Amino acid sequence: MQKERWYQRLGLDQSNWRASLTRNSLSVIVLFVVWDFTARFLVTNRLILVPPIDVLNAVALDLRNGELWKNSYVTWLEIVISFPVAVIIGVLTGMVLSANRFLAQIAEPLLMASNSVPVIALAPLFIAWLGLGFASKFAIILLVSVFPVIIATEVALRSTDKTFIDAARSFNASGSQIFTTVQLPFAIPYIIGGVRVAFARALVGVVVAEFFGAFAGYGYAILAAGQAFNTARLLSYVVLLGVMGMVGSILLRALERRLAPWREEFTE
Repeated sequence: MQKERWYQRLGLDQSNWRASLTRNSLSVIVLFVVWDFTARFLVTNRLILVPPIDVLNAVALDLRNGELWKNSYVTWLEIVISFPVAVIIGVLTGMVLSANRFLAQIAEPLLMASNSVPVIALAPLFIAWLGLGFASKFAIILLVSVFPVIIATEVALRSTDKTFIDAARSFNASGSQIFTTVQLPFAIPYIIGGVRVAFARALVGVVVAEFFGAFAGYGYAILAAGQAFNTARLLSYVVLLGVMGMVGSILLRALERRLAPWREEFTE
């Protein structure tokens, strides 16, 4: 049996992964060209904007002195532990709310109110309650990322095409069979869409949490660089956060292709 290649594990065939790589590479090149042109000819104040080469030098410097490894370890650890917990809680809560309309009507105002509160207003309270360690970061990431998953899961499960449900019932499918073979597969792409939104919010949450209380991490490094007017170092960690977001989005899209390959085939 032929061994599965890496791009096939991501749900892509050979032509698709090459086209995707070309598009992404072109986007990055255009971004850096525009950035470099702007920094050299339009915004020449180095306190406001620096060329990409200065940012790369800042990354190399932090790599040599070990700061990059330390900050990356702290931020990635906080995300890797906290975000999956938020996704699990969000999906399970969304399933419960989609199955119980009365409970959903009671919970909806609370969910909307909690989701509307800016995390920057609550971060100091979590730091005061839980301290400067991991617990406060965990709570903040959970708070900012769980609601998009809850909403996406509930709406997706409620929006399942009734034609499919009626067809399953015509074959005497039980409620659990309808859920596992009709509703859940239909909802998966939309749930993962909510997870992608939640991941972006989790990155914002971890930076805000590290702004208010941390001894390492990307947010801590950005704050320290800003206070020292080191624009190159500040932007280097902003770029690294962007890379984290891009990698997370690519992996979640790959997960979607794995769990719902029918959707890719339908849209092609």
